[in-house]
Amino acid sequence: MIKFIGTDLDGTLLNSYSQISEENVAAIKKAVDKGLVYAVCSGRTLHSVKKFFKNDLKIAGYKVVLNGAVVVDPKGEKVVDAPLAHDIVAEILKRSEFSKFKIVLNGLNYTEVYDPTKSWTTYFEGSSRHNLHANSVDDLCKKNDDPDFDIYKVCFSTTPDRLPELRKKLESFASLPITISRSGSDYFEINAQDVTKLAALQKISELEHIPISDFMCFGDYGNDFDMIREVGYGVAMENAIDKVKDVAWKITESNNKNGVAVMIDRVLSGEFDGSSGKSELDI
Repeated sequence: MIKFIGTDLDGTLLNSYSQISEENVAAIKKAVDKGLVYAVCSGRTLHSVKKFFKNDLKIAGYKVVLNGAVVVDPKGEKVVDAPLAHDIVAEILKRSEFSKFKIVLNGLNYTEVYDPTKSWTTYFEGSSRHNLHANSVDDLCKKNDDPDFDIYKVCFSTTPDRLPELRKKLESFASLPITISRSGSDYFEINAQDVTKLAALQKISELEHIPISDFMCFGDYGNDFDMIREVGYGVAMENAIDKVKDVAWKITESNNKNGVAVMIDRVLSGEFDGSSGKSELDI
């Protein structure tokens, strides 16, 4: 029986204009009114995720942010806090100093951006006052030396023609105690070891006394893979990469066709009562 719903944001709950549709908002509110527990499960910062709760969803729910490095419960209490060790960040930056890749350090609410093209954008907010500008990798190193700035995620991106070079660089980090995931075609994210959205959901499962087999979660990209594969009801968006679709329980409509709402409405109609999950794929 489905008792929990978790949704990724970009490419999942959000459409291509980074908006939550009225249909998705209404479906989530109906689910919460029926007693289901809800969470946003995102790679974004806490500041970014909180905006969607305040301005759009207007419900209480868990905020699983920075790929699960931080979890904030519906009362606003931090129940998971897993930053990267400063010495690990220092080693990553040292090995990347002359690579000329775009590098973003994600704090809880702010990001420090080094961008050789000087656009200073992040994939989730574009240009923002929450993006601090670094003029060099050395500037990032100085930010890492700030004891008051915990770094939860290090992100790398580059142009399509340099992706093989970036992949090779990331492979050189394999011996470090980190978790590497992919959240876009040219965007890679590094968290502390064993930090994933799935691990965060397992913590919520303990807190809520809801087995992970009763979780329905939605996603579209590599950093959603384990979550979609392991929960009882993993739902891939139609626009998801094939790797995620291949392990999903079901596939719903795309993020531009209210795919989250379509599936939640099916849940609330009782269509899956008695279902054990992990059945055939369908749309």
